Amino acid sequence: MATLSSHLLNSVNGTHAEGIKVIIYQINPNGDKKNFFETETSKDGRILKDFDLSKEDCECDYEMICKTADYFSEKKIVSEISVKFRMEDPNKKYHIPIIISPNGYSIWWSK
Repeated sequence: MATLSSHLLNSVNGTHAEGIKVIIYQINPNGDKKNFFETETSKDGRILKDFDLSKEDCECDYEMICKTADYFSEKKIVSEISVKFRMEDPNKKYHIPIIISPNGYSIWWSK
């Protein structure tokens, strides 16, 4: 079973980014995109989901969209964050931490 997780942190005040809508799309090799998973970040700014991935699922690309526009009350430039990635191993843990601000973000891949 593959595990996908993320942790969104607010760089303005150092808190966990709670209540941000996160949508995961699966993009098939032919370019078709479908909604794969949808949730909101928890009280501690996290998402966590286990997936039973088939061989075909492992050949797809994925896109994680974090809808950050409504999270910050002040002027903001970044309204959503898009991260494209692959889950090629059906038994691996995939973790994508993101530090967010009204006008930018920082992301890295964590094993």
